[in-house]
Amino acid sequence: MRNVYLGTSEFAAVVLRALAASDHRPQLVVTRPDAKQGRGQKLAPPPVAVLAAELGIPFIQPADLHAPETLQAIAEVQPEVLTTCAYGVLIKEPLLSDYEMINVHPSLLPRWRGAAPIERSIMAGDAETGVAIMRVTAGWDSGPVYALGREPIREDDDYGTLVPRLEELGARLLVQVLDERPQPVEQDESGVTYANKIGARERALDPTQTPEEVERTIRALRPHIGSRLPLPDGTFLGVTAARVDGPTRAPAGGLVRTDGLRLLLDCHGGALEILEVRPPGGKVMPAADWLRGQRDAMLTNFRFDPALPDRGLDEILETAQREWRDPDDEWQPHVCALAARGDAETLAALEPLARSDKPELRELAAYVVGQLGTTTPALPAEQEAALRSMAEREQDPTVLAAIICAFGHMGAPAGHDWLLAQRGHADVSVREAVAFALGGRPGEDTLAALIELSADEDAKVRDWATFALGTLAPSDGDELRDALAARLDDPDEDTRMEAVHGLALRGDARAAEPARELLAGRDASDDGVWRRHLLAETRESLDS
Repeated sequence: MRNVYLGTSEFAAVVLRALAASDHRPQLVVTRPDAKQGRGQKLAPPPVAVLAAELGIPFIQPADLHAPETLQAIAEVQPEVLTTCAYGVLIKEPLLSDYEMINVHPSLLPRWRGAAPIERSIMAGDAETGVAIMRVTAGWDSGPVYALGREPIREDDDYGTLVPRLEELGARLLVQVLDERPQPVEQDESGVTYANKIGARERALDPTQTPEEVERTIRALRPHIGSRLPLPDGTFLGVTAARVDGPTRAPAGGLVRTDGLRLLLDCHGGALEILEVRPPGGKVMPAADWLRGQRDAMLTNFRFDPALPDRGLDEILETAQREWRDPDDEWQPHVCALAARGDAETLAALEPLARSDKPELRELAAYVVGQLGTTTPALPAEQEAALRSMAEREQDPTVLAAIICAFGHMGAPAGHDWLLAQRGHADVSVREAVAFALGGRPGEDTLAALIELSADEDAKVRDWATFALGTLAPSDGDELRDALAARLDDPDEDTRMEAVHGLALRGDARAAEPARELLAGRDASDDGVWRRHLLAETRESLDS
């Protein structure tokens, strides 16, 4: 079949070689102009031009595919079909109407339409990918499909190992389609995903992702694009290999640390060990060798900026909402980034969420408003005003509890009068939040409210209030001790433990016998971290 072939890359060259050896040897090859390549930035022809010359096939390298002289050159060979693979230019009219155009696209369309389908399939953790032979239309890889070929993605595959298999599959499948001329089938639009071009930011290791996601990205960009770790001095350390390591010291991600001669990146919920690196201007080497020669500890042990300054506020807001909606995600780096920014722009951006008709978004807004600035309120007056405005119109108990906790994070005196007024609320979650928020605040009114809540009918409320009285109260007194003593026979063990602990810290003799009962014959390994801490402090107080 007479055809003109359009292609540029190494992948396209493999397809061209197969076409040339078939009954569909191109009468003309169209490829891109010579371009600067490599570190020396010398002009070099694209792989398809090199192969066409080797095979003796006429080729042209127009700067404009749709220029009249280019269209004339194509028409002169009277092609029955135009075939294309990785040409790199958007094809428009009149070519789309004048010819049937058949393209080799390395994905299982409609999944991964676009510029980087191979990289995106690895990054997403797809079990398989493949090649689609499709008709070129005005849409973005949206034309009907003549044939699909499938290829598994192995656990250790990177771009460099997967592409050769797809090149062979695509070349074979294109020849088969030209031989058999099957009827194309329209794509299922419900299954469309887009493989956007790899951006510069995606080259940088992203600790807001899970370690599994980061490791897949490293493989997806190896060896042609390359991943890299931003260093505090403004340079980048190339990363060519890594593995998921296990526990993390920074569950929300962003901590670079060493363990002996191991280089670790704490990611979202887990750690990644960086195995191979490429220093600036250097060669690939084991990370351990790089660490041996590294004298600046600031380049091997540091924390990413939690405010994620390289990302726009709109992007962070959108991602934070997804994180907040995921009940299984305990660590939420983009929510943390909003709090870490702690500026007026972020506070203003939360206003639409605070007025949303979706309770979960109002809850998110309250949480972030209360923690702007993270440890110390960045805009205390503005934050309090925003929370009070939310409180005035809120009816949902879950959101009310979030507003109360937000005031608690801000500390005294933020929202104090309103907090006290909520201690008798009918909803348990609201009363529990009040007990949390009042912890550590001074004043007789605070003490009276916590004593009242320590006798609440709900065990969770009693537990929080007793903890606030026993561990967080900034002062001591008979009234406070008597309230703790009243909980020594509480039916809830956590509440009893908080009462014993609080009295023991104060050297109150009433704690001695209940403490011995709690400690007697107890296997500490059966208790959680907080319980073990309480019991240890209680024992120390009794011994002293």
